[in-house]
Amino acid sequence: MNDRQQELLDSGLLVGGATAVLLLTIIVFLTPEAQEYEFSIYRGYPMLFWGLVLFGIFSGQLVILRAALTDRTDFRSWPLGVVIIMAVEAVLFLLPYFRGYQAYDRADVLTHVGFIRNIHSLGALPPSDIYPNIHLLTLSFSYVTGIDPLQIINSISVIIPLFSVLAWYVLVTWLYDGRRALLTLPFALLLVAGGAYVNPSPFTQSSLLVPFVLYVFFRERRTRSLQSRAVLLIVLVAVVIYHPLTTAFLILGLIAYFVANHIGSLTPSVDTISPWRGSTGKGVTIQLMVALFFSWYYTFEPILNRSREAIQGLLGTSSGGSELDKYSSVVSETSPQLSDILVIGFAKYGLSGVLMGIGGLYLLLIAYDTLTDMPEISEYELSFSLSFIGFLGLAVLFLVFNLIAGFGRPLIYVNIFAVLLSGSLFYKLYQRYEMRHLVTGFLCLLLLSHTVFGVVTLYHSPLAAETSRQVTDKELEGSQWLLDNRNRYTKTVEYGISFYRFSDAYHGKNKSSRREVIDPSSPRPPDHFSYDRNATLGPSYDSDRYMIITKKGREFYQEMYPEYEDQWRFRPADYDKLQNDPTVGQLYDNGEVRIYRITATGGITQ
Repeated sequence: MNDRQQELLDSGLLVGGATAVLLLTIIVFLTPEAQEYEFSIYRGYPMLFWGLVLFGIFSGQLVILRAALTDRTDFRSWPLGVVIIMAVEAVLFLLPYFRGYQAYDRADVLTHVGFIRNIHSLGALPPSDIYPNIHLLTLSFSYVTGIDPLQIINSISVIIPLFSVLAWYVLVTWLYDGRRALLTLPFALLLVAGGAYVNPSPFTQSSLLVPFVLYVFFRERRTRSLQSRAVLLIVLVAVVIYHPLTTAFLILGLIAYFVANHIGSLTPSVDTISPWRGSTGKGVTIQLMVALFFSWYYTFEPILNRSREAIQGLLGTSSGGSELDKYSSVVSETSPQLSDILVIGFAKYGLSGVLMGIGGLYLLLIAYDTLTDMPEISEYELSFSLSFIGFLGLAVLFLVFNLIAGFGRPLIYVNIFAVLLSGSLFYKLYQRYEMRHLVTGFLCLLLLSHTVFGVVTLYHSPLAAETSRQVTDKELEGSQWLLDNRNRYTKTVEYGISFYRFSDAYHGKNKSSRREVIDPSSPRPPDHFSYDRNATLGPSYDSDRYMIITKKGREFYQEMYPEYEDQWRFRPADYDKLQNDPTVGQLYDNGEVRIYRITATGGITQ
């Protein structure tokens, strides 16, 4: 291909990517908002929209990739590829706003709004608030703009992901030389953390800041400037206050860095690309983070309890089961088809699978070099390799044992460090092997897979056996009606909604809120509303109950598991019987939320 043809190809990719961004914007503005709860945001837009998303991102990646592989010195258009990728991602991050969602998280975020309301009413941080950063930031923006915190917190969840993508760009171009950086950027700029980008909870949002933390840390180690040290100190304090698990994971990553640094000082084969001569001294950063961690969290009872549970999980004395146990139990009880398991697995973990494959290939290449000759590896690469191995092992522990959280949390860090190895992997492959066309084809295939899985895993959908996190205005209205009109001494059963979360969002978080609004002994109604055993629902309860059911609950099984009707806990006929049940009186119906009062007529029927 001559220079003229290459210029035409580059121009075509840029024009095609820019056109895709323009068309995406037009489609978004022309598509009406969702009028009710939708199980998948992917269904809200036509297939053309998602095709343009993939095309726009892949075009931007190819522009950057061509800059990495070309020998032309006049190729300067690759930053436009970065702009195209970021523009498409901005559209993706804003989709809940354009769909008219009141919020995009039905669980933790509503409780965080409750903490924000507590701060507003108390004029101080509640003693139980271990995530003050995002709460104070949200409340400050709410005061300035006059917008409700529920809307503000979702706006922040757009700003931080975009900042994270920018931080990836700065980190990669700071760490690596031109060609290696350009081989890393197509992976680093695209949805490395999957669904974390649209989850406004503290752990995910703080994890999105890890590229920025790494950049500040490495910059301080290299420049030794007073300004860099000051910024590093501020960032470390902010991260520690942001989330305890993020702090713990970063400490592990820094330990891997110092181990790599020590190995580099002992092993001639480890090349120091640049002198890592931090004026803060080796280990001081870790010591500072550990000191800040314990000084901040040691008084928080929830942290102590979760730590105790994690230790019990490792020792096998925990009462709860691990994620692996839960998955095994679901598979054994439901006997799903193998094809369904594979689809769910690819939809949930396909992105991590691609990135783990990249990290694994890099380690295999280094292992081969070690057996045949002394490997050429920089301290950066050794540090990221150790971190990749460490977090992969940690993810396995979180999967097998009942620890603090699910294995998806350390998996985010596996993705991060695998991406930091991606450019080095393909740089080494291009340097060694003559079959560059095969390497290029393999790289393009991985980039396309990364793009597809990144987009598919961004939002919850039935494809991954997950329901949308959308919160609708009618759910807010219905839950508010029940909170305003209920007898507080009458418990509530729920289906399709976490009612206590909405109580938190309206009235603030308090320890007794969950027990006050939800029956802890039986939070959900019995299967089929017990119509398979009794003529009415009343005999299932020995005292009156409120019952709140949403559209999400009524249509859950039809939308999520249409091929497994024999295992549905509720069928449409059950809801028809509910409407004619003399022991069940309907109090409220706004078209999406239905609220009933159950008149108890006896003890629970066995």
